[in-house]
Amino acid sequence: MTDLRELLAQNIKKYRKIKGFSQETLAEKAGTSTTHIGMVEIGKKFPSPRMLEKIAEALGIDTPELFNTGTVVFMPMNGKSVERLHREIVNDFHEFEKNVIGKIKNLQ
Repeated sequence: MTDLRELLAQNIKKYRKIKGFSQETLAEKAGTSTTHIGMVEIGKKFPSPRMLEKIAEALGIDTPELFNTGTVVFMPMNGKSVERLHREIVNDFHEFEKNVIGKIKNLQ
């Protein structure tokens, strides 16, 4: 069984890095000190339930994700479903493709 503090520390650090946040940025967004975030990330402190919620919110994840033992990382994309994101990517690609083909035709 994984130590809860260790799991929390690893996940906060992982999600913080995914977001590109420094400890200072995360601390500001969560309304705490950089020292507190640092101590949590090395497993020396365990945040209160309210602070866990604030940290998760600052990271843009649901609080239970802070205790996820899986290797799959899911970062919500502004409330968009995976299917919607897929459609947007495909549409963007098709638009890009049309623009490139149009430019090639203009060169001929």
